[in-house]
Amino acid sequence: MTISNHFIISGALSCILFLFYSKVTNTEKLYNLLTLLLVLNFLSFNVCLFSTGNFDYKIHLPFHLCYLAELGILISIIFKNKKLYPWLVLSSLGGGITGFTNSNLLPDSMTIEYTHLYLSHFNLLFFTIIAYKDKLIISKKNYSQSILFNGLLFIFVIFFNKNFNSNYWFTNNKPDGQNLTCLLPAWPGYLLVLILIGFLSYYLTFKLFLKNKGSIN
Repeated sequence: MTISNHFIISGALSCILFLFYSKVTNTEKLYNLLTLLLVLNFLSFNVCLFSTGNFDYKIHLPFHLCYLAELGILISIIFKNKKLYPWLVLSSLGGGITGFTNSNLLPDSMTIEYTHLYLSHFNLLFFTIIAYKDKLIISKKNYSQSILFNGLLFIFVIFFNKNFNSNYWFTNNKPDGQNLTCLLPAWPGYLLVLILIGFLSYYLTFKLFLKNKGSIN
């Protein structure tokens, strides 16, 4: 898929998200739709990979941050527990935007992988929009705890990649496809830049959701 096609699809999905944000006020209905999309995404992706024998634990496990966040959203909704919502939102907004503006897939990637890429990042942004409309507040404690939690996850992923020769969180090599890292220096330069972008994304998301505190008061 060319970069122009990627932006066309991302743009169309962004328009749908804008319509949800501007036209739908019932967040319960939005959560129900999101749950349906999450289940559809997880089932279609994994059933297709396993049934065709294409599942590869080195690339398809839910270890990338966006995949983890999407899984966390589904579990949180199913169990009606909002404890993880601050971390999920902090990870979802930047992750969703990154997925809509970058791709780590090669032209010969399977259709289900492309479908999963777009639907996953759509779901992340959709969740962020619903949480914002639902007046979620992210406290300073939530913010610092989320960064600490990501640090622990990052350490785990480094050890996993080292032992299984994988590249989750792109700690060993730049991601495939057409993305920002093509403009960045080799390892570890690109990884440091990605980490800094992650910190910036968390901070901006934190500041954005602080506005909900003022709207409630």
